[in-house]
Amino acid sequence: MTEPRTEHEDREGMDAHGHRRQEPGSPGFASRRRFMRQAFAAAGVAAFGTMVGVSRAGASSNVSLADATTTPSATASAAPSGGPGGGGGGAPGVKDAFVGVTTDGTVVEDLYSIHRTGVSTGQSVAAAKAWLASLTATQREAVTFPVQVSDYTQDQWRLWTNIDSDRDAGLSLQDMTKAQRAKAQSVLKAGMSARGIKNADKVRHLNLYGGQLVDETDQFNDELYWLTIMGTPSTREPWGWQFEGHHLVINYFVLGDQVVMTPTFMGSEPRVADYGIDSKYEGTKSFEDELAAGYDLLRSLSADQQSVAVTTSATSDRDLTAGAYSDNAVMAYEGIAGSELNPAQLAKLWRIVELFVGNVDEGHARVKMAEVKKHKDDTHFSWHGATTDDTPMYYRIHSPVVLIELDSQDLGPIGKAAGWAAGMTQRHIHAIIRTPNGNDYGKDLLSLHLALDH
Repeated sequence: MTEPRTEHEDREGMDAHGHRRQEPGSPGFASRRRFMRQAFAAAGVAAFGTMVGVSRAGASSNVSLADATTTPSATASAAPSGGPGGGGGGAPGVKDAFVGVTTDGTVVEDLYSIHRTGVSTGQSVAAAKAWLASLTATQREAVTFPVQVSDYTQDQWRLWTNIDSDRDAGLSLQDMTKAQRAKAQSVLKAGMSARGIKNADKVRHLNLYGGQLVDETDQFNDELYWLTIMGTPSTREPWGWQFEGHHLVINYFVLGDQVVMTPTFMGSEPRVADYGIDSKYEGTKSFEDELAAGYDLLRSLSADQQSVAVTTSATSDRDLTAGAYSDNAVMAYEGIAGSELNPAQLAKLWRIVELFVGNVDEGHARVKMAEVKKHKDDTHFSWHGATTDDTPMYYRIHSPVVLIELDSQDLGPIGKAAGWAAGMTQRHIHAIIRTPNGNDYGKDLLSLHLALDH
């Protein structure tokens, strides 16, 4: 749905929320980047970094752009899949200022801009306000955090984990009243597509199914998922929300009518509820389309193309690189480039991307797909492991503006409790989508907003 324009919004050179509109590649867009580089060089990050932000519970505080710089001061190594990157172990915390996923430690510049999309975020704003209004003062204190902080180690955006554990921020569905829970779910529905909601629900339902399978529903269920609000819901100022729990993490940043829904992590153990137990979720299946689309593209490749795309015949549950606490993962391109695919194969590549991008609402998914397709030649597809059905495997799609990973995992807590045979299997899947080169959590957009519009 397109928001009606006001007289202010229609002024030449302005976007839908009052910022100067600059498109990638335009002289104005490049000058924004030059301005930021020059400002950092002249004044230093610390001196330049005092900007207006929103503190917890809506108060004003100073914030630093050190968390949104385009040059890494330190590069975090990727967490192994056995740890938070994959779904087990303790949380290591945030140890480095945010840089973003890169191929070599250096951010590619001029990829993102503040501009008009024509896709309304009004419903998301209204849903978030309605949920916050339903909470007690104590609950609101627990769920509201700054959209930007001066101490990057306390950045609630980056403190997510997909492991099964209690959270020290946000409010879980389990601890909400029935009315509050309905309003919380409306926040997700306002920002996601019908398919995205269905996928998220499958993750939660399979988590409960796994708990029923091993008689541990206090730990594994469909209500231990926490919702948090960053900033103040607004159609003009930056804000967002985070929904976090076992095998499901959604980060949703909003600036005007622009949305960034990454990182989004989804997983499941078991992937298919086919163990014949007394559960209303018996028969639920997850990642069916994502797996099928990966195999479809792989098997459309010629032998020579497969020799490039399949970068290793081995696989492990450490293949997924950009999981939790791996915001600054350094991942070189691998596999076959889009420039080497014929039109039919390229359509299969876009099908995979659409399945992941399409978890966001349809309008913003179209915006993101258009952005991804601009980088066709630099979009790479790679595969690890066997190419036969139902065997451990991993695939990756990687370009300057999107990173997708899907990985077979070893036994997680449910598989271990169920006594499954050790070893990787498609019964346990992890997958993630990110926005490389500094725009996960909308960080690049936020830095532009803070630097040039305040």
